[in-house]
Order: sequence, then C-alpha cells, then structure tokens
Amino acid sequence: MKVLEEGRWKMPWSMETTCSQKQCGAKLLVEEGDVRPIDYGNGFYAKCAICGTSVNIPVSALPLRMQIALNKKRKHSSSADW
Repeated sequence: MKVLEEGRWKMPWSMETTCSQKQCGAKLLVEEGDVRPIDYGNGFYAKCAICGTSVNIPVSALPLRMQIALNKKRKHSSSADW
C-alpha cells in the first residue's frame, strides 16, 4: 500500500495548561515527551516544571496515537480479582 498523504497522525502535539497547585499556578506548555500514564489506573499526567505537582491531562486532549503509545507504558496490577 502507498500512502498518498499522511494526514494528521504524526502531527506534533502540545497543550497549554496551568499548574493545579494553588501556590504555584505556573502557565505551562505541555509537550508529547512530558505526558506520562497513571500507573495502576487510568488517565495521564505531566509534572509541573516549577513545583513538581502532577497536572492532569484529559484523555480527550490527547491524539489516539499518543494514547496507544502511553497505554503500552502503563504499569498494571499483577493481582487477579477473583
């Protein structure tokens, strides 16, 4: 198969957000390499570069390609629920 046009799949991603720590409140530009999966759970986060607080990144804000890649890095519980 030949790709005629790549579309948006590989477009770089970033978003502006504000640190959730009330005493910090830094305005941040979160880029792809900053986003991490929440281990043993759902969701994604980035660390504030100023105070180190975890900043929630909404799943809806991430492109599918990033969600797939980050979910592969997520740590899962090894216990089985019986």
